[in-house]
Amino acid sequence: MRIRTFVAACAIAGTGWFTALPAAGAVEIKFGIGVAEGDYPEYNALVRFKEYVEFKTNGEITVRLFPGNQLGGEREMIEQVQQGSLELTFPADGAMAGFYAPIQVWSIPYLFESAPVAWEVINGPFGDAMREDILAQTGIRALAFSQNGFRSFTNNIRPIVDPDDIAGMKIRTMESPVFMEMVNSLGATAVPISGAEVVMALRQGVVDGQENPPAVVYSGGHGEVQKYYTLNEHVFGLHVIIANNDWFESLSPGHQQIIKDAANLMAWTENLQKTEGDWRFSKKLQEELGMEIHVSTPEEKAAFKEITQGPVVTFIRSRVGDDLVDDLLSEVEAAKARLYQ
Repeated sequence: MRIRTFVAACAIAGTGWFTALPAAGAVEIKFGIGVAEGDYPEYNALVRFKEYVEFKTNGEITVRLFPGNQLGGEREMIEQVQQGSLELTFPADGAMAGFYAPIQVWSIPYLFESAPVAWEVINGPFGDAMREDILAQTGIRALAFSQNGFRSFTNNIRPIVDPDDIAGMKIRTMESPVFMEMVNSLGATAVPISGAEVVMALRQGVVDGQENPPAVVYSGGHGEVQKYYTLNEHVFGLHVIIANNDWFESLSPGHQQIIKDAANLMAWTENLQKTEGDWRFSKKLQEELGMEIHVSTPEEKAAFKEITQGPVVTFIRSRVGDDLVDDLLSEVEAAKARLYQ
């Protein structure tokens, strides 16, 4: 499969600059996401999608946004897309795994050394093949992958610089065996807790820490009840822009292309803003909330990778098979060679 290169220029988030006037007989489509309305990468990306579609279709398609889980949680919105009552949604890989198990392969610890390597892979032949397989196995059309952020550790005990520092801690994870395996491999205890209960669990000392990207730590209130934050970037989180396939195929070829282009614009908006958010929200956490921030060096990351990657890869192989894991690891090396040769 030939590699496609996506080139995008995304403006810094702001209010929408264009609102299309609905055309006669305009079709309204619904797009639901979990993140609330506000200056967040996900919501800003959603607005870019809406603006692009309405502008390029001359208002023949209007996009009605439903942020903040108005239509239900991520799993419920995926089901709605699959059933056809919702045209589009934007789930994380964790939620999507309940419908398409192979997506767990992206959760290999320290898979990507940087965001540009990740972008090269998700937009390359491996990412293309997975999007096609999602359609084949689920009937859901995956329009694009994007960066949900690199996950890193916060805690209330001590700065985490090397693997020994996290040993003995109780760390909240998502209710995912992959994340639990990673945390346990470090000598810590993984405690699966739903996202809505994390801040209370941290405040009450049920757990010592948790792991999330900087934007989530800031907006979710974790920074208000945590002292230390280590940007060790152990797992790359993925978002998937998905559409009901029957609806998509009912569109004219021209409108299909506009929807595809809008999805890629949306993905690149999130990619760039999530990467910018690593330092933008870390600065806010430090200056506004007094968190102590440590940015892991490549050498420090290598020490964590040596401990965590092997056990988790073995676990993921048992879930998705050797071939998929080997193909992804091979593609990561090829992407690094293309970027850094």
